[in-house]
Amino acid sequence: MNEQLLKVLVHIATESYDGHFTIMKFTTNWRVGFGTPEGREAIQELSNGKTFEEAAIKSIEREACKEVRNNNAKLAD
Repeated sequence: MNEQLLKVLVHIATESYDGHFTIMKFTTNWRVGFGTPEGREAIQELSNGKTFEEAAIKSIEREACKEVRNNNAKLAD
């Protein structure tokens, strides 16, 4: 498991999700996301990848995009 990616996940989780994030390993893929998923639909919404690294990067990118959208919305107000 990539320690640098794990550190970034911990940082984002601590700053925005009360420290909560989820890493799941399935037979054919990994899923990574922030918060605590409740139910199958929430698990399906987690970022996925063939490796932990792929899923983690997707999750981090998703968070970065949310941050940019939030900042743009604040600027538009």
